[in-house]
This record gives sequence, C-alpha cells and structure tokens, in this order.
Amino acid sequence: MSEPSEKIVHETEDKEPGYKILLKYVVGLFLILIVIMWVVPSYGLKQNPEPKNIPTLKELNISTLQIPNITSTDIRNYIQTTKEVKMIADQIVAQSCSPTHRVCNAKALFYFVQKNFNYVNDPLKFEYYKTPQEAFQSTAGDCDDSSILLSSLLRSVGFNTRFVFVPSHVYIQVKIPEAITSYKTENSWINLDSTCQDCEFGKIHYTYANSKKRYLE
Repeated sequence: MSEPSEKIVHETEDKEPGYKILLKYVVGLFLILIVIMWVVPSYGLKQNPEPKNIPTLKELNISTLQIPNITSTDIRNYIQTTKEVKMIADQIVAQSCSPTHRVCNAKALFYFVQKNFNYVNDPLKFEYYKTPQEAFQSTAGDCDDSSILLSSLLRSVGFNTRFVFVPSHVYIQVKIPEAITSYKTENSWINLDSTCQDCEFGKIHYTYANSKKRYLE
C-alpha cells in the first residue's frame, strides 16, 4: 500500500507550478508583441515613406526659365517635361527623399507645390493656363496652373498623371500601383489637389467627393 502513495507524491512534486507556466506564456506573448512592433513599422516605412526637408522655392534657387509660347486651349499642351523642369523635380525629390522611393517622390512633389504656390484667380473673361515655367516665375496661379505644374513635375520623374475636372475646379491624379491601398480611389489612381491647403496626399476636399468627374489624360 505504501508504493502507490510514494508514486503519487513524486508525480505531484514533478509537476511545474501553475504560476510558472502562466509566466512562460506571458513572456512568450511579450516577445511576440516586440517582434510585431518592430516589423510592422519597418514594413510600413518601406511601403509608405514620408518625405523630409521639402525645399522652398528660395532654397532651390531657380534661375530664369525660358517660357514657351503656347496658345492652345487644350490644358494638356501646357504640361512641360523639359530639361529645366526635370532638373527642378530631381532636386525636390533628392532633397526630400533619401533614399528615393516612388511613393515618397510623389508625396514630395505634391507637398512642394502645395506649400510653395499661392492661389490667385484667372481674369473673369477668359481662362488662362500657365506653363510650369510661368508658375515658377510668378509663384502663384489657380487650380489649372497648379495642376499643370504638379503634373509636369510628376511626369518629369516617370509618373503617369491625368486631369480630373469637377464643377468649377480641376485637380490631378497620379498612377502609383505600388502605393498602399488607402490612397487609391480608382484602381491605382491617387487624388492630388495641391490647391487644397488642408488636403493630405491622396485626399480631395469633401465638397468634390461626390461631384461628377471628367478625366483627361
């Protein structure tokens, strides 16, 4: 009768206390949480990098640009990807994104135009389109001019853009397939309204959200 009693005692002594098992689970979960906190932000930064040190117009020290003589009524003809415009675009992304990344580059150009150009209306009697060269010289313009300038800069570094017309306003969209889903509204197209001072990358003013849209590539 004594042998079974000893066996029970030994089995009881060999069992690990419950609090030690619980402690192991807690430590394990804590380590997993640390790994997640380290990996997720790192992955997010790689997929969705933010520009830093976006230059001002003064810092770029842009020399006088030759203004092309364009008389077309088609807004697309005012987009310029000349050597001078490309050099400016290259400077902006190089100073804002290190290392450069397509999403970061697009953000840098958008915020550069948004922060460096003032909104000024066209004459009442007719629509006046400015080339990017004119925009750099005047540092101001309306939504048409801002859209032409931003589109010119983006196309100069390899992005595809299109104009989006809504009642009494125009902005652009840029196509970035590798951008995160939350920025995209229609397939890989991302809204960029550089005349909206409160709009972040990928956003437009709420008053245009449900407006009828016309696209022009």
